[in-house]
Amino acid sequence: AITSQEDSQVWIGQLIGRKDDGLWDINALELSDEESQVYDFPKNDKCKTVYCTIEGIEWMGTHMLLAVSDRMKSKGKQHFRCFEKDQSVHAFLIP
Repeated sequence: AITSQEDSQVWIGQLIGRKDDGLWDINALELSDEESQVYDFPKNDKCKTVYCTIEGIEWMGTHMLLAVSDRMKSKGKQHFRCFEKDQSVHAFLIP
């Protein structure tokens, strides 16, 4: 899973490029489009982005992602609605 702060989304798919010995070939790494899916993080009741600073993502099971968010950017660089979700841990179920 890979997150995008700008789009407030998570991409779920496969990384290609593992060699027969199980190690990764840096020159052959690709993100597969097969069976990949992009999900939007939930919006507020006005359909506005509130998960503005997701930094890390980890699988917690087959259908659950755990995300952590960073501190909101200061001096008006991000909308105040982002404040509620900054510096937090979030759990999401994937259908």
